[in-house]
Amino acid sequence: MRNVIIYPYKAGSNSARDLAQALGVRRISHTNSRFRGRADKTVINWGGSRTPDEVNNCRVINPSDAVRRASDKLEFFTNANCRTPEWTTDRMEAIGWWDSGAIVVERHILNGNSGAGIRLASRESETVVRDAPLYTKYVPKRHEYRIHVFGGEVMDIQRKARRQDVPDEQVDWKIRNNDNGFIFARNEGALGDVPADVLDQARQAINNLGLDFGAADVIFNEHRQEAFVLEVNTAPGLSGTTLDNYVAAFRGLLEE
Repeated sequence: MRNVIIYPYKAGSNSARDLAQALGVRRISHTNSRFRGRADKTVINWGGSRTPDEVNNCRVINPSDAVRRASDKLEFFTNANCRTPEWTTDRMEAIGWWDSGAIVVERHILNGNSGAGIRLASRESETVVRDAPLYTKYVPKRHEYRIHVFGGEVMDIQRKARRQDVPDEQVDWKIRNNDNGFIFARNEGALGDVPADVLDQARQAINNLGLDFGAADVIFNEHRQEAFVLEVNTAPGLSGTTLDNYVAAFRGLLEE
């Protein structure tokens, strides 16, 4: 594709590299870049909450201000206008949740991903609430999904599933990431029947943040029959079918 280039949020982004190779386009270097922006060029902003002036002189898919709203957890909860877990920045309010028996999720890194900076506090585990810039009330869930939205519509669905090679004692069902024994699955019926509210809340979050595309991590509480968005990723990991779907979506958009 002519006049299309990717701006990765960091030089070592594997997903930006794989997407660039699949699309047959270049990436903008973070150091000594010779890239010069023009109105007839299109930049795919892959997770950059700040972009250089030369990038801003182009048509940008996923503007940096929208990416910033998604990347900063406090801005996400403030601006997503979808159903999210109850949240606060007030430690005393979080202690009130703890006193009532709820599990408090402390977010110590506002722009972290894959569970970085998360600490759980609960009366049951005798862990007290510490100072943190953001707290959320833990919502029990049966399933957790990653819903990829492009151009306002769902274009890919994954579910976090337990890795069978991880011993039971190393699996953390509350914080589901690779380190805690989970992978993204879709094959052999792994998805099951995805509740409609999971898709609706993901679309709302990504559209309300002003993103052209994004991947929402969404949990579903069966007792309440409600979905809750935990966060939105603007540079998600890509492989297999997910990579193919992103390539097809970008080609469809850029070749119109």
